[in-house]
Amino acid sequence: MINQDLKEALNEKIEEGEFDVVDIPAYLTLFCEMGTEVEELQEEVEGWERRINFELAGANAHWIIIEDGQFSTGEGALEDANLVLKLDAINAAQVFAGDMDAKAAYMSGALKVEGELPDAVKMQTLIEIVGEEIEY
Repeated sequence: MINQDLKEALNEKIEEGEFDVVDIPAYLTLFCEMGTEVEELQEEVEGWERRINFELAGANAHWIIIEDGQFSTGEGALEDANLVLKLDAINAAQVFAGDMDAKAAYMSGALKVEGELPDAVKMQTLIEIVGEEIEY
């Protein structure tokens, strides 16, 4: 179930330019709630099962697991991740808020990818869909 209060709070922070590193755990929680509930996200991950680490310089690491159409997240790092996205926590917040393009971050070297590049592209697509759902 999608926490509408969390969705509204994050939307407000993003719209006001106040979304920051401290909001990343809440964003990832909402990301996973939406991933499990929103049909467009479900269609995007059909048959795609991944374990993803976010190594964030200047903040705690986080992970997302997508398995059988279910999304989960937590703090720390998974030992057996399929995809590792390494970037500065401030840049991660900007990507999640839609203020920085992940492809541009990758091309500039601000985002480093360990794993298959198509998986990173799919993550960007998922982030964009979540952004549309948050309505920013």
